[in-house]
Amino acid sequence: MPDCRRDAGVALLCGVALVGYLSLVGALDALWSVAVAAVGVAGALAVEALFVLDTPIASLWDRRGVRTGAAAALLVGAVGLTAFLGPAVVAAACWGLGTYFVILAVSL
Repeated sequence: MPDCRRDAGVALLCGVALVGYLSLVGALDALWSVAVAAVGVAGALAVEALFVLDTPIASLWDRRGVRTGAAAALLVGAVGLTAFLGPAVVAAACWGLGTYFVILAVSL
């Protein structure tokens, strides 16, 4: 499977899980905050910059365990931080994943 399809599939699963969580807790309205969207977009751009700048993270990403761990960390971290920061964290993660899909679409 090509890398972009694999990564997009993992991102889609994470996004569905996070939006499902927001729906479950009745916090879908958190997605429409401009500040939350800005944080999510900025976060995604920062992460993508690590790959474009050819940092060690780019080579680590090729390891299956790193990809699986990153997806798990995103899900557990975002949902776990809602206890302290509210559902805005999960909403920002959703915006970050959406930004990733835009970057992917533009780069193809």
